[in-house]
Amino acid sequence: MSDLKIRKIILEDLDEVYELINILYEGKLKYNRFKDIYKLKLQDKNSYYIIAVEDDNIVGVLTAELQEKLHRERLQLFIEDLIVEEQRRNNGIGKALIENAVNYAKEKNCEVVELTSYKDNIKAHKFYENNGFINHSIKFKMYL
Repeated sequence: MSDLKIRKIILEDLDEVYELINILYEGKLKYNRFKDIYKLKLQDKNSYYIIAVEDDNIVGVLTAELQEKLHRERLQLFIEDLIVEEQRRNNGIGKALIENAVNYAKEKNCEVVELTSYKDNIKAHKFYENNGFINHSIKFKMYL
């Protein structure tokens, strides 16, 4: 891994971030909607959106939100998305993004860091377990 940098996203990162996150959602994201939300998230104090940059290319993205929960004494950080370019995986980039987010959660005095993962994504589950997460819940959803 050459000179990896982790930093917060900026407006100029929009297109590259869109391309990577859209892979997670199988190409189903609408660019204009994504752009509008992206711009809002840049201003949102509870949003923590970071990228991994290697050789001037964005090679990974992590999006997270600070959340107040009735059942928690302190904040939680919820990781919404994590993706690393396929050809750059298994090189410590995902681990670096997770470590950065966990350190941010500690700075914000969070009680816990949570995330969800597609149930069939066994490689991701193993990655999260190897990085200190425990398989704790099953998530349900209802599409409207």
